[in-house]
Amino acid sequence: MAKISNVFSKEEVKKSVHPKRITKWIHYTKLVRNEKQYCDAKDKEEIEGLADIIEADGMVLQDLLVKKLDADEYKIIAGHKRHAACKLLVEERGKKEFEFLPCFEQNISDIQAEFQIYSSNCHHEETPYEIMHKLERMQYLINNYPEEFPEIQGGRMVDRLAKKYNLSKSTVGEYLTISKNLGDTAMDEFQKGEIDKSAAVTLASMPEENQNQALSQGRKTDKELKAYKKEVLEPTSNEILTAYDELDIREIDCPDRKETCKKLIERYGKSHLGQTSDTINISCTPKTITINGKEITWNRFVKLIEKVIPAYQVEVQAKKEKKKLYFEKRELQVSYETYDRLISGQQRCILVKDDTYQEAELVDIYAIGSDGSETEAIEFTITYINKQDSGIEKGYSILNLEMIPIFC
Repeated sequence: MAKISNVFSKEEVKKSVHPKRITKWIHYTKLVRNEKQYCDAKDKEEIEGLADIIEADGMVLQDLLVKKLDADEYKIIAGHKRHAACKLLVEERGKKEFEFLPCFEQNISDIQAEFQIYSSNCHHEETPYEIMHKLERMQYLINNYPEEFPEIQGGRMVDRLAKKYNLSKSTVGEYLTISKNLGDTAMDEFQKGEIDKSAAVTLASMPEENQNQALSQGRKTDKELKAYKKEVLEPTSNEILTAYDELDIREIDCPDRKETCKKLIERYGKSHLGQTSDTINISCTPKTITINGKEITWNRFVKLIEKVIPAYQVEVQAKKEKKKLYFEKRELQVSYETYDRLISGQQRCILVKDDTYQEAELVDIYAIGSDGSETEAIEFTITYINKQDSGIEKGYSILNLEMIPIFC
């Protein structure tokens, strides 16, 4: 039988021991501004507003974080605005009761102290420039003083910073790109808030000379900068088509454009191909292709190909070649209005009294003008045929058409 003393005995509860946090009351004149502080108050009104709150509370509710400098001076790590507000209360409003501020002294290295400046400003409404500056400096500290931050070592820097500050990896990557590639003039505009983050990302993808040129033209929005980049830095549609022909990309192109990109890098990039003709100059590296002096990545090149030669057109051609369909080209007369809409891209389908057409067949379409003259015959490819929809009479078909000059 169990002893009654055992039934009512209390289990010993183990208490976790936490280091004591001792508040020091330090005179505001003994607190020194940290030269690494990067997000000061935007104006005096912000400090006055904080002073009003502190005065209403009757005290500073949260300790400042400080690091000892010498016998009686401390450098602020976190709490610059609270310090400024108390200074205002004492010197401008005569509130002597706010001369001493509650502080918690951190016994840490200068490297960790700087890191804490950035990490403790998470509750401050940072500007995009301030976020970039914070991430840039934190990247520098983590890379150059890994022994100070063992808990966030390992993995890609973008992943580590994203995890540390609950930001998406793409956002962190964009800020680090801005810090690395934005020129002095553009960075100054970014710091002043003249350009936003999206515009800064677009500018950072350009050489500094072009950044300055775009800004000198008054282009400061992301839309304006992307338009400038397209006009000045990217090959035109005609240059893309010419490069497509000159490099005989048709041989290796396929509907899966990621696969096309891999093939281009393998064939032309890794061999550092250089090709010059009367119409175009092309040079290649494993990362980029330069067309008439305009350098773009292979991934961007393939995206530009997609704009002038959509993947489905490649699929139609591949299907035709695979099945070895050789059709005798037929002519098809349509109304002038239909002809005009087809060549302008406003219309893609026509109803014909003929159910013998086949997909991938080539058709010359023309019309008779109001003056009785015949228009130029334009070649189209049939991309799809619909004979099944309700309402289509027997013997009729709806043809989906597409002009494909490249695949004549």
